[in-house]
Amino acid sequence: MEEKIWFSKQIFLKMSEAYGLDPRDPHMEELYAYLQNVLPGLKVLEKLDVADVEPRVPLHPVQEESL
Repeated sequence: MEEKIWFSKQIFLKMSEAYGLDPRDPHMEELYAYLQNVLPGLKVLEKLDVADVEPRVPLHPVQEESL
């Protein structure tokens, strides 16, 4: 049985406000519903064993300044 990740709408709105979002925005209802559907799918990441994996450093090409 898949475990459901759940947090209250009140907690969601407090976290959103802490990250600079307006909790009164009507879009927050849609965002909350979206997260309730997406978060359970991310639960599988907890089972990944990455103990022996070195972190990847993204390579950014050096840009030369034009004279």
